Amino acid sequence: MPHISPAYFEVLQKIVVSIVVIGIAVIVSRLAGRLLKKRVRDVSQMHTLTVLVRKISYVAAVVIILAVVFEFGSNFATVIGILGAGVAFASQEVIGSFAGYLNIITGNIFRIGDRIRIGNVVGDVLDISLLRTTVMEIGEWVKDDQYTGRIVSLANRVVFSDPVFNYTQHSGYIWDEIMIPVTYEANWRRAVEIMLAKGQELTSQFHAEARAEFEGMVKRYPSLQPVPVEPSLYITLTDNWIALTLRYIVAVRDRRSVKGQIHGELLKCFGEEPDIKVASVTVDIVGFPPPKSGNAAFQGGAHQ
Repeated sequence: MPHISPAYFEVLQKIVVSIVVIGIAVIVSRLAGRLLKKRVRDVSQMHTLTVLVRKISYVAAVVIILAVVFEFGSNFATVIGILGAGVAFASQEVIGSFAGYLNIITGNIFRIGDRIRIGNVVGDVLDISLLRTTVMEIGEWVKDDQYTGRIVSLANRVVFSDPVFNYTQHSGYIWDEIMIPVTYEANWRRAVEIMLAKGQELTSQFHAEARAEFEGMVKRYPSLQPVPVEPSLYITLTDNWIALTLRYIVAVRDRRSVKGQIHGELLKCFGEEPDIKVASVTVDIVGFPPPKSGNAAFQGGAHQ
C-alpha cells in the first residue's frame, strides 16, 4: 500500500472544511431571506435586508476559510489588524464607501426602490452594494421625473459629504404646483373655481392614503404640523397678470402624468369660458426717437 503524505490529508481537510463553510453560508443566507419575507412586509426594506444578510454571510465565510487555509490560529487577530491597517492606509476611498454603506443600512437613509437625490443625481435605487449604490437616472435632459435610460453608480461615501433627498422614505406622495397667469380683465374667481374643481377631481384618488401616511409621519415626528391633502389655490398679483397657483398632492411616480391631465382639463375648461383669458408677456412700444438729419437724407435718397 503506497504511503500517503500527511500533507495530503491536511489539504483535503481544508478543502472539506471550506466546502462546509460555504454550504453553511448559503443555507444561512437563504433561511434568513425566507424569514425576512415572512416578517418584513415592506418589499423594499425586505430586499435591502436580504442583500445585507447575504453579504455578511459570504464575508464571514471568506474570513473563516482564510483562517483555516492559512492557519492563522492564535495570531489571527494580529494578522487581521496588520492587514486592516495596511488596507485602510492604501484604500481610504474604499473604507469610506464601506462606512457609507453601513450608514445607509443602519441609518435607514434610503432603501432599494426609493427615489432619491444625491448631489446632482436623481433616480430610483436599483442596488446597494458594499461600496457603491446603483441608480436609474431621471431628469437631466428629460423633464419632470422621467427615466433617461442611464444607470448611475455612486460611491457610498457621498452620503457623508452631500445631502440626501429621499422622495419615498416615509411617504409615497409629494406636493406639486401649477401656475396659470390670467389677465386682470378676466373672471379670475371663475378660474379659481375651475382650477380647484379639476385639482380635486384628478387627485382625489391619492387623498386617503396620503392622509394616512402623513398622520403616521406626524406621530413619528411630533414637531411636524398636520397638513391638508386637498388641493389649495394661492393668488399673487404681478405687474403683468394675476398668478393663480394650484397646489395638490400626487404620488411621486405619477407627478408628470397628473400634471399633464390637469393642464389638459384646464385648457379645455378655459376655452369654454369667454371671460377667462390666459395672460402672456407683452411689450408696449410707447414711442420712437426722432430721426436724425443724416438718416432722413439717406432715407429720402433711398426712395428716389
